[in-house]
Amino acid sequence: MFAFTYHLGLLYPLNQTVDPQWYRPIAPWMGRLILPQLSERRQVRGVWLEVHHAAPNYQSLIGKRVLLRWVDDPTVQQWMRTVTHDVHFSVDAEYSSQYGGLIHPVRLNHWQQVDPLESLAGSHPTDDLIVMLEGEVEIEEYEASTALYIRHTPVEVTGRYYGLVQFEAAIPDTDRFQVRHFNSTSRQFDGASEIVRLPQVVMAQCYGSYPSTSHKLEQSPLNEAGWYIYGAKDADGNFVVQSIAPRSLFRLQPDRVVFGSKASYRYVRQESWANAVEQKGRISTVLCVGHRQHEQIQGAIDDWKIGDRALLIHVYGGIGGNNKEPAAATPIFFGHSSYGVATVIQDPLSQERRFEIQYYQVYTHNTDGLTAGTLHWSRYMGDRQFGWLGIRPICDILIKFEPFTGNFDINGTPRSAFDRMITQLEAMTARYRIGDGTGGTYVGPANNCAQDSNQALFASVRSLSQSIDQHQSLVQTWLMHHPEQAQRYQQLLSVNTKLGQKLQPFGSPRSDWENNEFNLGTTLEDEPLRNLWTGLGSWRSLLPRKASDSIVEVFLKHGASVWVLRTNQVGGYDPDIEPIAPMTL
Repeated sequence: MFAFTYHLGLLYPLNQTVDPQWYRPIAPWMGRLILPQLSERRQVRGVWLEVHHAAPNYQSLIGKRVLLRWVDDPTVQQWMRTVTHDVHFSVDAEYSSQYGGLIHPVRLNHWQQVDPLESLAGSHPTDDLIVMLEGEVEIEEYEASTALYIRHTPVEVTGRYYGLVQFEAAIPDTDRFQVRHFNSTSRQFDGASEIVRLPQVVMAQCYGSYPSTSHKLEQSPLNEAGWYIYGAKDADGNFVVQSIAPRSLFRLQPDRVVFGSKASYRYVRQESWANAVEQKGRISTVLCVGHRQHEQIQGAIDDWKIGDRALLIHVYGGIGGNNKEPAAATPIFFGHSSYGVATVIQDPLSQERRFEIQYYQVYTHNTDGLTAGTLHWSRYMGDRQFGWLGIRPICDILIKFEPFTGNFDINGTPRSAFDRMITQLEAMTARYRIGDGTGGTYVGPANNCAQDSNQALFASVRSLSQSIDQHQSLVQTWLMHHPEQAQRYQQLLSVNTKLGQKLQPFGSPRSDWENNEFNLGTTLEDEPLRNLWTGLGSWRSLLPRKASDSIVEVFLKHGASVWVLRTNQVGGYDPDIEPIAPMTL
């Protein structure tokens, strides 16, 4: 059962402050989503946001409820309308919600025209979803209220502030730890000393083990480089650590650099998941460079500049050991995959370049309360109650390939396949939250989290190429005067063709992928023979690790730069679990 008690049982007063020398807000705009009452929907035209952080000049809004709405832009409004549905629970959704322990948006049942903001705010039985606002936020102040207008789905996040510390010692017989903050001047952990809390987490009943543990956390080999801690102060003024992240995972300081597409793919395919059990509690960061323009290690690292974005492919493995999860009862474990975005930022606490990571989780309804949408690393991975960092082995592959992750500037108008993919993923996650109005989504061979995510990848390139084709006269002029961008565009089309050949090996593209007919997760019982045949026709994307390997291989062959981040049940030490690598062929 979803354990709401961890976050709701602890009070984090908004008037509790932190020392800005050692802590920073996770984002300029943050707060708690509140679903409007049925009677006030027409007036609200969105949802409520209880403001926890506000941008400069709007600090007076902290602690208040403001309106959160979609910006009045034709493109955004059209996108929003395509994923807005009446919600009436199917028999399956009713049954699995009442008797299966799955967390469905029960408060939205029988609502008409539920939009993506309402589906996010109403995804849990109570208003407990904490989010940060992504991108530009427009503010309008009315006589009785203030409204924030956004273009992108709010990002689910854990905590309110974050710091960078070393764990020095556990305080015996308490949930407290002595920590030392990082000093950006000395570049050592000789800053302020503090006592923080790491409350005992609630056991995940479906797995039989705790989602994370603080046992021997100070003895972790990752403690030397320190940890980012995410959380807020409780009513007594103690900082409560709700989420953790190993600093060494995000720094642009790889353990190893591999040059050449073949050697790089060999590492990804054969070495990245090797010896998972022996690597328990450890991480690895390996930079793989597909092109051979230079083989200077520092030059390869410096190619990743502040502001650069990378396509992230996420794959997780299984939970083995004495407290093995039910899905790992057989030797075959498929795992789960999704996409995300990694952005190179200059961290204000460490004063170094690091990755900031978000996941676009196309996720079916589940017992954990994990909600399909955009999830910050602190929520999806690092959250001590709901994240996977401490309990699963993970591989995040970051792909930097300018024809895809960069922009095409056509007569002053930027166009990006990556941006279009993000839009597709935001649409898909919104649809998953309400099952296109049925209230639930389920996994089948033709449609599952991995396959529906991969549709977004194909659709993004197709959408960009169609947009360019619609302006042929402009494009011809552009191609003539910008040969470098024309070459990049041809590289993008080549990658799309190769991906199609890899993921659709029966000779012809899946018609639903070509036509963008998203059917969402389904069950075999719906159309068993058709669904089985359709799934077999793109069998590589049924296997998350195989799909990941295949996609990375294509990008590497076209000269991409790839960063491979691996974690193996990281954090405190739990002797009763072991990592299981997902299967591949």
